[in-house]
Amino acid sequence: MRIRLNPLVVGLGLALLSVACGDTAPLEPDTAPTDAVAVTESALTYRYCAGENDCDSGCACQANQCVPDGFGPTHPDCGTPPRRECSTGADCRSSCICSAGYCAPDGFSPPSPYCHLPPPDAYENNDTASQFTAYPGHPLTGFNFHELGDVDWLAVYFGGAMTATFETYNVQSGANTYLEVFTYVNGGPGALVAANDDVCSVWYNPACLASRVSLSVPANSAYFIRIRNLNDTAHNVYQQGPPTYDFRIY
Repeated sequence: MRIRLNPLVVGLGLALLSVACGDTAPLEPDTAPTDAVAVTESALTYRYCAGENDCDSGCACQANQCVPDGFGPTHPDCGTPPRRECSTGADCRSSCICSAGYCAPDGFSPPSPYCHLPPPDAYENNDTASQFTAYPGHPLTGFNFHELGDVDWLAVYFGGAMTATFETYNVQSGANTYLEVFTYVNGGPGALVAANDDVCSVWYNPACLASRVSLSVPANSAYFIRIRNLNDTAHNVYQQGPPTYDFRIY
């Protein structure tokens, strides 16, 4: 059975979800509370870190920021963000350009302080339930966790009863997904009905860091899916690319 979901109608704040047989069923306006992001972009203005090895000598990692370690002379560059290598402007965030092999502010005011961070995926901004990505009935590829605290929200509508499997797969570059499925209630996430961290326990196998849950869903039901990364060490000054994953329901 195919699962189909039309995109969010932004101007109306209304999700128009298509039933498997082709009928349409509007949902209530989305009033779900916003999801608190663990680390905001403004907190990443300076060098981010997951451990001491991500910082220069004379610096320590505190609250994901490189700061002077308090010993000896004060290190002058602990808060200087690393430069992000690039080949084209597509390797950089908006308001940044690729100049001499590195992402740099594009020269317009105000200058972007985030040029050292990877660009977000094509599904942003979906950090809250009210800005969910609609599942279109086929696998979605190319999700990434472009900064610490990034989460992805999706939503899906089932026209007919079935056993549905929700799955992240093809996890790469340090992703360790944690998948949660919530009921859809009055435009927002309701009860948590399923969750999973790892599909297997072989810690050194990246495929085990994917997530999978199966759920019996009734006809004419809708669900929210939240996906986050449990591996903060994937964000460090040595790894240029963000953690990535793909998602599917079958």
